[in-house]
Amino acid sequence: MNTWTRRAGGIVALLVLGGLVCAGLGYRALWTRYDSALQQLESRSERLEGVVEAGSDIESRLGDARNAVLPLLHPAGENAQNDVQQKLRELIGAAGGTLVSSQAALEPGVDGKLARTRLTATVTGEWPKLVRFMEMLQTHRPPFWVRTASLSREGAATGPQNARLTLQLEAPLAPGKAQP
Repeated sequence: MNTWTRRAGGIVALLVLGGLVCAGLGYRALWTRYDSALQQLESRSERLEGVVEAGSDIESRLGDARNAVLPLLHPAGENAQNDVQQKLRELIGAAGGTLVSSQAALEPGVDGKLARTRLTATVTGEWPKLVRFMEMLQTHRPPFWVRTASLSREGAATGPQNARLTLQLEAPLAPGKAQP
């Protein structure tokens, strides 16, 4: 063999060796990227499997939460504001007070808040009856949230002690999808 052939063979061997080293480094880089992506995918997959496995537990807890919250919400529907206003009238009548005026306005839920009915009511009656009405209002379920209350005395100072109570109330409404 002559020198040129040996040198050419050596150069080819070095090029093949360099190509194998480059291929090995490329393979290692690709394998590292694949392995890290696989680890991320496995951890996400395990989290998803955990959520899927906990699905029945989540549904039962959601049902428990719904059952705990629904008694605190007035039923929604087309006549929600009329129904809420009628319940307020019934409370006032049961306490022995007289409803002078009432207004109700439906306020839709926005930004994750529940829809509600805003009420303004003016009630007159004797002090004990108004106190009983306020006690009944406090314990009534679903609740009426008192936003403002104004109380003024009516009649002469020597006569019977009557009062006028003006209230601004809120009644939270259940969302349609929360109904069981």
